[in-house]
Amino acid sequence: MAVVKGYEIPEGLYYTKDHAWLKVEGGNKVRVGLNDFAQKLAGKISYVKVPRVGKEVTHGKVLFSLQAKKWTGKIMVPLAGMIVEANRDLLRRPGLLNQDCYGKGWVAVIKAANLAQDLARHLTGEAAHRWIRKEVARVEAERGKK
Repeated sequence: MAVVKGYEIPEGLYYTKDHAWLKVEGGNKVRVGLNDFAQKLAGKISYVKVPRVGKEVTHGKVLFSLQAKKWTGKIMVPLAGMIVEANRDLLRRPGLLNQDCYGKGWVAVIKAANLAQDLARHLTGEAAHRWIRKEVARVEAERGKK
């Protein structure tokens, strides 16, 4: 597990620029969740809207949304396909995203239509680390302006 500027970035995952993580599983299935940076920035998460199993998803659409205090956010669909699992535990226990964002706080599993092509769009390894460092700097600069 890499830690970049205080944020956990597990190896072997892919990361999107809207702060989702993707874990490739067998049969073109990809588990998706919210990364550590986003869950810490959001604070205590009080609501998560998970996608419906069986739903076809495409790029540019919202995969899931969440709420923390007076902040709401959304994570876009990282790869086209069909939702084959959704973590309904998050409906009753949205804090799982804060407690275990890379484990019990996963949000959905997508059976990808074009796995290799879609994964090529996302960050992994050192590229993900560089990006998180830039995100931390961006947020710190924004906070400095207030």
